[in-house]
Amino acid sequence: MSNLSPDIPSPISLMYVSSAVLLAILMALLLILWGDPRAPILAVGAAGGAAIALYLVQRPLSALYVAIFLALMPMGLRSGLVYTVAANSALALALGAWLLSVIVQRQHIQWNGVCVLMALYLVWAVVTLLWAPDLILARKELVAYASGFIVLLLISVEVRSIAAIDGLMRVLMLVGWMLILAGLQAVFAGGYQLGERLQVLDMNENLFGVTLVLTLPGQIWPVLRSAGLTRAFHLVLSIFFILCTLGLVALSGSRGSSISLLLVLLAFFFYKPMRPFGIVGIILVVTLLAIAPLATDVLVRRFEEGEGGDLGGRVVLWYASLQLVRDHLWSGVGIGNGPSELYQYVAPLTSNYADRASVPSHNPLLEVAAETGVLGVVLYASAVVLGVWQFFRYRGRLHSHDELVAGYFPLVLGVSVGYFASWLKGGGMAAHPTFFIFLGLLLFPASIRGDLQTRANHPSPA
Repeated sequence: MSNLSPDIPSPISLMYVSSAVLLAILMALLLILWGDPRAPILAVGAAGGAAIALYLVQRPLSALYVAIFLALMPMGLRSGLVYTVAANSALALALGAWLLSVIVQRQHIQWNGVCVLMALYLVWAVVTLLWAPDLILARKELVAYASGFIVLLLISVEVRSIAAIDGLMRVLMLVGWMLILAGLQAVFAGGYQLGERLQVLDMNENLFGVTLVLTLPGQIWPVLRSAGLTRAFHLVLSIFFILCTLGLVALSGSRGSSISLLLVLLAFFFYKPMRPFGIVGIILVVTLLAIAPLATDVLVRRFEEGEGGDLGGRVVLWYASLQLVRDHLWSGVGIGNGPSELYQYVAPLTSNYADRASVPSHNPLLEVAAETGVLGVVLYASAVVLGVWQFFRYRGRLHSHDELVAGYFPLVLGVSVGYFASWLKGGGMAAHPTFFIFLGLLLFPASIRGDLQTRANHPSPA
């Protein structure tokens, strides 16, 4: 099997071991000198972190998987400074491990056009700091874009084999089940009251549904890649996942996520490998409506009452955003400052947001245009369009591996219909990790290499 991340030679490993041990000792000594009672615990933690870093730096793909998992970590599981340090360290480690492997193996870096466009957008975003009124907001947004860009870059250059995409799908599967189990716990043991909107792990209700849509390929992919009893096991799990997703999203009251899920299930009907999931999904929807109508009560009420007005109040936000873009057509208001500047345009139109200091446009393209002007939105939108175009253009490479792998195209295509339906009207989604990860999934057909050695490890069913 092709190996994208071979072990780093022993001299370099020894260097990292020595550096890690020395760093842990120095940290312990400094803490002891400062009289901090937490010194022993922190020293042990530092040593453990150094050991993990040593393991991952020799396995760039594993480091990338860890970084993606932490990027998708629900808000309720993020432990303040500890999470921030862990997530940033994991991302830096993933980037450093890849660069180190490139240097050691003298690899040639093949840049995808999508990454080039995103890099140019980042450069222009930095330029807009010159006129951004709030540099703190600008820095925060730049960090989000830079982190997402690194994830996208690493997916495009490292996830280039069947084994690599299998690993990425396992990460998505793990995140999806973590959300499902947390949602079930919130319903049955978290004091949830029927009639209220379900909130899971402090996540925004809409983001909860969007993340579940993103992780759906991770549940179905093992079914396509296995046979016999293993396939039956994964099939049952995937059906249960879809059932739980439908129920939890309905309880969350997210109209957009509910529509996105239905679009995914309908899209599955158009391709034979996905058709069973579409049929089962629609049956589950009908069954849910017939047997457990209370589960959809919140969702139905929100549709009937039209809470938030047309499209959840987004029509007003889009109109105000267009006015903001018109007044700052070429330069934008500066990266990260769109929501705070938009409020001045929204306030005269409605009082629905009077209690907020900032309001997102609830459309990624409008948010980008408001912050970085025409040049910024052209670069950003071009990256998205090019990613979709490459997904369609290079889908034939999947068929050259085997029929099971060919199921990747209809699977991701169906999920993309639902994801982008929510993404286009989501607030703060322009730089969200789910966007860059999903864009990476679209780039996989263009990145996959021509070797067929992995087929030996995943034989087709008889």
